Amino acid sequence: MEPKLMSYITSKFATKGDMMAAEGMWQEIIGEMLPRFKEAGALRQVVTQVWNQEGSFILGNLWEYVDEQAFIACQPLFREAEAKLNERAGIPAINVPSRGIILHDIHL
Repeated sequence: MEPKLMSYITSKFATKGDMMAAEGMWQEIIGEMLPRFKEAGALRQVVTQVWNQEGSFILGNLWEYVDEQAFIACQPLFREAEAKLNERAGIPAINVPSRGIILHDIHL
């Protein structure tokens, strides 16, 4: 199934240690919740570490969804995951979300 909608969220941390700790905990939480995300219509998650901004500690999370309804259905799951992360870590981050409709998806 081809995704029709994607979201990209960058999370900026104060230190590399904060970034790595938060990323590990986030993946643990998401891993536990993956069946629910899949059922809601999420197709894929990709995590990146931004490396072209020296001295910055930024993660990028790309999510792909079947459609807009799947994106909407996943929002309560994200809130739940974010609450769990705050309970476990409480690591501050500046999050910047972007949403987009996929116009072209070229596989090379």
